[in-house]
Amino acid sequence: RSFLTSFLSGAMAIPVVRLSGLVGPNNFPPSVIRPPGAMAEPDFLARCLKCGQCMRICPTNIIQPAGLESGLEGLWSPILNFRIGTSGCQLNCIACSHICPSAAIRPITLEEKLGRKEYAQAGPIRLGTAFVDRGRCLPWAMDRPCIVCQENCPVSPKAIFTREYFSTIRGGVLAVLKADEQTLKFAESDLQPGQFSTGDYYIKTTDRHGEQRFRISANTSDSVTIADNKPLHREPGSKVEIQVRLQLPHVEPNLCIGCGICEHECPVSGKRAIRVTAENESRGPGRSMVLPSS
Repeated sequence: RSFLTSFLSGAMAIPVVRLSGLVGPNNFPPSVIRPPGAMAEPDFLARCLKCGQCMRICPTNIIQPAGLESGLEGLWSPILNFRIGTSGCQLNCIACSHICPSAAIRPITLEEKLGRKEYAQAGPIRLGTAFVDRGRCLPWAMDRPCIVCQENCPVSPKAIFTREYFSTIRGGVLAVLKADEQTLKFAESDLQPGQFSTGDYYIKTTDRHGEQRFRISANTSDSVTIADNKPLHREPGSKVEIQVRLQLPHVEPNLCIGCGICEHECPVSGKRAIRVTAENESRGPGRSMVLPSS
């Protein structure tokens, strides 16, 4: 009786899982990112033996067994986790596709993965797309200079680009006590010595000539020194602003392949400020987020 109950419960669970929408063409869990060369999701789940061969051979150790994020059908199947391991999916690696015994991950060539030669028109294999979380990104949310994701993006031209923005720091509007051509001393300030000597901070002035910015080379608790050769003339009592130069990251979805290197290298611990999801992956048109060019 116990055996029959277990058998019938298991058999009934299959259609329930399918009705959950996790394996439908347009309703898919965005966190489930499959290895390069993986078949379309229904075919992949039908073929995958959950043997773990792809996980063992992955040189960066990012192929991991799935939990319930892909439903009961996908339990223990391989997904990519870019927050662990040593990097993202390496551009010149196709090891997992050549060790899969059931072709759930079909064998691919480097030319196909990178979209070269006869695959140039189709373009590279896309695993997903990176999205910037502006509520956690250091330059977007906290006025902290950071371009780690853009620097580590491996594709050319880079899928991650930046736009320059100058932001006045908190408490950065100060009154000038006295000034010479290269140094400003402030009436009331409590600056952290050396805080603005990184090359990312500027003095902004506004007068009848318009706005000007002067890069800061050093600072004490009540003064800043200007790095630029152009003279800085300010009258006592006039106001200036200390601004930080930010490079705000953006993602170009037509270029992003979802390799996850940006997510792995992001300095924001825990939940990364840039994360890859399965949108726009190559496995099916139902996951596309970019209209084809005419």
